[in-house]
Amino acid sequence: PSFPHPTHTCLPIPQPLKGRNIMVVADEDVAKLRPSPPAFTWIYDITDETNPLPISTFQVPGLDPDGAPQPPMTGCHQPSERFNGTVIPFAWFAQGLRLVDIADPFAPKEVGHFMPDAPEGAERSSSNDVTIDDRGIVYLIDRIRGVDIIETSVL
Repeated sequence: PSFPHPTHTCLPIPQPLKGRNIMVVADEDVAKLRPSPPAFTWIYDITDETNPLPISTFQVPGLDPDGAPQPPMTGCHQPSERFNGTVIPFAWFAQGLRLVDIADPFAPKEVGHFMPDAPEGAERSSSNDVTIDDRGIVYLIDRIRGVDIIETSVL
């Protein structure tokens, strides 16, 4: 199907969840093809790799209350390719860091978030990339103001 946001990352999960092979697919909220709600992330069942099936989606709660077009760079950008267990850190452009638990891939849920301050002279943050280290410390990069280093008990 045609969607207004390009895909940024396809992240296969190394262990089966609920007996299924799972892949997280993040659409990127940049260069919109037409006016649209913010980009979100998909959860796919890839147990049969020749027939990937979308089984759920995740959007920041309350971000898209009425489906109205949003400015570019409001929604999803990138999941961390490094993660522990079933909690995936996401850089969500103007919505900061989102920690999404996919233990139930049919019902992903947010289990934590961090909203950085907007950089000086900007209306909102622009969280662009995220990764974690071996201790579970999160590094969230803003396109304008640098790096936030975040400790969380969720990871």
